[in-house]
Amino acid sequence: MGLWVGTLLALFLLITPGTIVARATQLTWPVAIAIGPALTYGVVALAIIPLGALQIPWNGWTALATLVVVCVLATGLQMLLARYRDKEAEARGIRAWPAVLVAAGVLLGALLIMWAGYRGLTHWQTVPSTWDAVWHANEVRYILDTGQASSTHMGELRNVETHQPLYYPSVFHALTAVYCQLTGAAPTTGYTLTSLAASVWLFPSSAAMLTWFLLRPISTQWRTAGVSATAAALSASFTSVPYVEFGVAAMPNLAAYGVAIPTFVLIASTLRHRDRIPAAVLALVGVVSVHLTGGFVVILFLGAWWLLDALWHPVRGRLADVLTLAAVAVPTAAILAPQFIGVLRQADIIAGHAFPSFKSVKQGIIDALLLHTRHLNDFPTQYGLVVLSAIGMAILLSKRIWWPPAVWVVLTAATIYSGAPFRNPLGRTIEEFSQFFYNDPRRLAAVVTMLVTPMAAVALFTIVVVAVAVAKRLTNQFKRLPNPVWSAATVVLLVVAVVFTARHYLYRHLVLFGDKYDSVIIDQRDLMAMAYLAKLPGAHNTLIGDSNIDGTAWMYAVADLHPLWTHYDFPQQTGPGYYRYIFWTSARKGESDPKVVEAIKALNIRYILTSIPNVRGFNTPDGLMSLDRSKSWALIYDNGGARIYEWRGDARAPHP
Repeated sequence: MGLWVGTLLALFLLITPGTIVARATQLTWPVAIAIGPALTYGVVALAIIPLGALQIPWNGWTALATLVVVCVLATGLQMLLARYRDKEAEARGIRAWPAVLVAAGVLLGALLIMWAGYRGLTHWQTVPSTWDAVWHANEVRYILDTGQASSTHMGELRNVETHQPLYYPSVFHALTAVYCQLTGAAPTTGYTLTSLAASVWLFPSSAAMLTWFLLRPISTQWRTAGVSATAAALSASFTSVPYVEFGVAAMPNLAAYGVAIPTFVLIASTLRHRDRIPAAVLALVGVVSVHLTGGFVVILFLGAWWLLDALWHPVRGRLADVLTLAAVAVPTAAILAPQFIGVLRQADIIAGHAFPSFKSVKQGIIDALLLHTRHLNDFPTQYGLVVLSAIGMAILLSKRIWWPPAVWVVLTAATIYSGAPFRNPLGRTIEEFSQFFYNDPRRLAAVVTMLVTPMAAVALFTIVVVAVAVAKRLTNQFKRLPNPVWSAATVVLLVVAVVFTARHYLYRHLVLFGDKYDSVIIDQRDLMAMAYLAKLPGAHNTLIGDSNIDGTAWMYAVADLHPLWTHYDFPQQTGPGYYRYIFWTSARKGESDPKVVEAIKALNIRYILTSIPNVRGFNTPDGLMSLDRSKSWALIYDNGGARIYEWRGDARAPHP
């Protein structure tokens, strides 16, 4: 299976189930395809929590059964809500040919992103070196092995010793596990292909939807379709999403951001289309379950839109509109209650995240205005896109479209604070907001990028239209050309502009796509060692001792071996586990330390796998240093890059 075929299959799995549900709720084809991924994630989210609680395995068959049940429920609810269908509002929907134009823009944007992926991911079947990638691939393996896909059960994988409860959003991984079952792809390969599929499709389609939502009330269908298509194609040139998010392996966050805007637009449309409430609930459940930050983006956009637009232009009256939005929010909150409870238990951990840039506030302001984050230090600033975004924002303000610029101000302030915190009452207020984005300038800049992409498209479209109008006036002095010629010229100029821009930024994007598929942390020698270890007696039935910072956690996704650490961690152990801590600090002492012997027995460890190099700047844990000099551990394999040790001491725990 090649990269193109694998990505197309992943796109089919991402879009098709949700589109089927959308059609069951009588959404038109263009809207159904646009909202399809959010509904697909919603279908998965509805299933994995209750199935996990009931110990019913998640797999292709239970996924299909869930889809059938959801379609039946959607059809039944649609019949009940038929009397609320607004035929006048339905008639205002996008017509066929404008929809084709928007679809062409989305396909062009997707193709441009895919080309960067194809050129950048030259070694796409290798193991990536990014920090979070190992956890995502291991989670896919865990779902395939156990059938347990519930977000509230991920402590069983991460907290190897204690299985202490842990909430971690697993919808993205659950869908990837189904993809692996259907295609036979390995967890690592499935992780890469489904991540690329989300990157390719979600952001062009989101840019088109947001642009249509902003401009349709003040413009014609054709003009709005033209700007929407431009935004979709232009989204391939902005670096923050999807390229930086892919590069840092923040795949649930990437996917949630990608479906946040379609979900927001669908919820906003329920004021006119009250029969869409069930679909809106399902989409909101999906985006929140993929990643909480995506859900907060939806809430932020809805709040700003309501306060600065919908409140002053009610559809059926302010109270009726509030009740409609409440009809979406209340069922969603009830469905998500188990997840919210899990998150509340980890609120301190989430609030404790911070990613300061250690720059001055002045430099933080400059970086935020230029959409610059630490992950782009090696690349020039995208001044052209920044200027287009500023012009587009000015045009929106002139058209009295207030809420996108207002959200931009809030997000930019939070970005500045997250990169260069300032300790005063204003800073503490901003932190209460920015903690929903893990106080991370990168995550905040990604939301800003999604917001300014339509603005840049508005500016580019306006500049091209004005240029063509000037050319038409000058030409008409000599010879009048038919209008289709000028329309074609406008289209050609826009296509050339967006393709040229994407080509101009291609290098940085292919680097961000493929840079970490470099075999630095896990190379062929590590894979050989894992294959050798997998054949040793008891290797699959015991826990494999390993380090938390050298990449050996990949042994689970790659070879189905169970490591002591299923993820990279900070140099110090941060997860729970008394015996794991003993092993981490003192394994090399062997029989000379009774606590080590006790830990070996409690953890059921027979082998240790070590590897070089470590994550840059991190040192090997003390317990795994100088194992060659230990009388209790025998070196049984060494290929120069990875070593395997076997326990040769007395594994019986001493009597107290």
